Amino acid sequence: MKHYFVGYVTLKGMYNVTDTQAKKLTHLNLAFAPMKDGETVMTLDDRQIEQLSRLRCANPSLAILVSTGGGGDRGHGEATRTAEGLDRLVSSTLRLVEKYGLDGIDCDWEFPGDTGILEEKYQHTALFAEYRRRLDALSLRTGKKYWLTTAAGAGEWYLNRTEIGQSHQYLDFINLMTYDSDTDSFIAGHHTHLYESKAPGCPRIQSADHNIRIMVEAGVPLDKILMGCAFYSHRWDKVPDVNHGLYQKSPWKNMFGPSYTEIALKYENKMDFVKYWDEDAKAPFLYNGYTFISYDDPLSVRLKCEYAVEKGMAGAFYWVHDSDLGGELFDAVYDALNNA
Repeated sequence: MKHYFVGYVTLKGMYNVTDTQAKKLTHLNLAFAPMKDGETVMTLDDRQIEQLSRLRCANPSLAILVSTGGGGDRGHGEATRTAEGLDRLVSSTLRLVEKYGLDGIDCDWEFPGDTGILEEKYQHTALFAEYRRRLDALSLRTGKKYWLTTAAGAGEWYLNRTEIGQSHQYLDFINLMTYDSDTDSFIAGHHTHLYESKAPGCPRIQSADHNIRIMVEAGVPLDKILMGCAFYSHRWDKVPDVNHGLYQKSPWKNMFGPSYTEIALKYENKMDFVKYWDEDAKAPFLYNGYTFISYDDPLSVRLKCEYAVEKGMAGAFYWVHDSDLGGELFDAVYDALNNA
């Protein structure tokens, strides 16, 4: 079975994807095309169009998708509240696909229902259905395959706010965000771990393994789910020096920490930081007596991807290419997917 290897890259960071890496990827998602006045908007400048052409030349089989929305974007819900709004949003996205000769859409509506409007659960499904209908119609006209994927939140909250157990029928695959598991938390812990830690103080069950299993239980086939790898970190400050900071309380919530590039060059066993490994969770972390940093390293992503292959998952993806300039995590993902 060939596994999907999917990367997210920011528009300004497209030049960081080398020709060699483009040949290894199956899909590349351009992030992001946000919502504005009920439409999906994205304008590529001349340099970005040149980069798009370069990537296509490097790998003619590479599927390049427009990724709509993003983590902080709430425009999908407002735009899809009426049939007219749904049509306008979908039409604007399809125009981008045709304008730039793209290969499909990654609907990155990460937080349906976050506005408190419960009807977004059904709007979410309706958007998938309409995207699929319009992409299939475009395919009949052009004779080309168009992909439809989504970035899905990991956890019970996402399953409760969506109909993903049924709406997956419209999708080619799902990028399950098996990271950010301790978002808005005062407890310093793993944000991208494969299994549950046995360290005392773990606030909740939130590992990749757990979130994959409950998505399958909700009705999503395992072979439509991709494992998520984090090329960035989360950090907590003023963390008590107990158990190297793991599952200790900070006076402040976590924030985004350094990229993996910065971690490898500046943080691992430098500046008083010591690298630790949680054997149960299969996850690394850094601590210097004050600051706790959770992240993925080459070993943790290799173990995640070997898990994905062993379990029969569709493959793996990562956020975000710009944060691994040395390609260490990229290579670890690719090797594990292809050599496991």
